[in-house]
Amino acid sequence: MFKLIGDPETQRSACVALDCLLEVLGDDIEPYIPSLMESLLNLLASAPLNLKGTVVGAIGSAAHASKAKFAPYFQASMDHIVPFLLLTEEGDELDLRGVAQDTVGTLAEAVGKDAFRPFFAPLMTAALEATAIPNAPQLKECSYIFFAVISRVYEDEFQPYLPTVMPLLLAALGQSEIDENALFPSALA
Repeated sequence: MFKLIGDPETQRSACVALDCLLEVLGDDIEPYIPSLMESLLNLLASAPLNLKGTVVGAIGSAAHASKAKFAPYFQASMDHIVPFLLLTEEGDELDLRGVAQDTVGTLAEAVGKDAFRPFFAPLMTAALEATAIPNAPQLKECSYIFFAVISRVYEDEFQPYLPTVMPLLLAALGQSEIDENALFPSALA
């Protein structure tokens, strides 16, 4: 599998397959995590933008499967992933930002609130800012999921964010799942 991750011809497919495998691997990941994380972090540093989201997703799945055993790879992963939370261009950049938002929530669950604490407030700010990016409903959804995950990790410590987060979530409940204007623009004219 590691050779497939390194080969540009098979990288995307290998990372997608790896992501799926890691989701169900659980504790069996332990002997593979050092070489796996080395391969994924090296690939993340050199991959084209349109592949980075797939790699970030696989890192999230590795963290999910390995839980607290992910701790030795946490800081290096965050060093690579956090810059993606500042991307603002439509298309591949916002897609990557959404995957990164999901993944950092998974990392928080894996390593716990003490290890994640330096990232807690800044990434809450980044997630809140993401909800204000126009024409990015998937990114908003990723932020909402991040809020849910972080509230589980931090429990009572999340309380100061409730006055900001709850109105966003309640407003989202009233929105249509389908943008009818995008589907039938001429019918509204």
